[in-house]
Amino acid sequence: MFSNYKLDNKNIFKMKVNIAIDGPAGSGKTTLGRELAQRINYQFLDSGLFYRYFAKILNENGYNSSEKEKVIEFCSQKKVVIAKDPQLFFQQLEDQQTVLSKPEISNLASLFSPIQELRQIVRELIRELVKNKGFVVVGRDMTFKVLPEAEIKIFLTANQSKRAERRYQQLKESKEHLSLEEVKKDLVERDKRDEWNIIQAEKSGIKIDTSNLTSAESIEKLYKLYWEKIQEIK
Repeated sequence: MFSNYKLDNKNIFKMKVNIAIDGPAGSGKTTLGRELAQRINYQFLDSGLFYRYFAKILNENGYNSSEKEKVIEFCSQKKVVIAKDPQLFFQQLEDQQTVLSKPEISNLASLFSPIQELRQIVRELIRELVKNKGFVVVGRDMTFKVLPEAEIKIFLTANQSKRAERRYQQLKESKEHLSLEEVKKDLVERDKRDEWNIIQAEKSGIKIDTSNLTSAESIEKLYKLYWEKIQEIK
């Protein structure tokens, strides 16, 4: 693919930028973001894993979501430690991905993530980690609140039916037993809850609708956008 693109600068792909990807639940931002990062040799970060990581270690250290001040203090201290050795943290996220994806960790994260101060800690940590560029970062509010200064900002979406189908298949693979109708109902509720954020993300990023695209076609579209934007920036 893209063999017809003439490289007028052999070092063009040595230029590092940050790519922020946002979109509603089930839009494929995590899967496609990871594939794009691998293809262009960037570090991939999923903000959702940050909340799961913090929820896991908070639980392991005996904290619960009602202890707001203690939670904030613990996470603030942890943020400083992580920032001192980012590579270790990236490796921990990679090594713990299976554990962090378990439903019980997701449930824990849903208890802690509403704490606004924790959300601010995560936003600040992500900004600190990506300051040297070369990252594909996916997650809620990524294009307008977390990394509004990212050189490439993408809003991924698909129609609700397609997103529900994709989410259903993803849950089946992770052994979560929900019917397609239950998944659709959950998506409708999440879309209503996140309506304002979705509108803001769509305004701030380049919209790509993958409703009628295969996974391969979607990643090619993202890669082409990356290539074109790099050409503009260089």
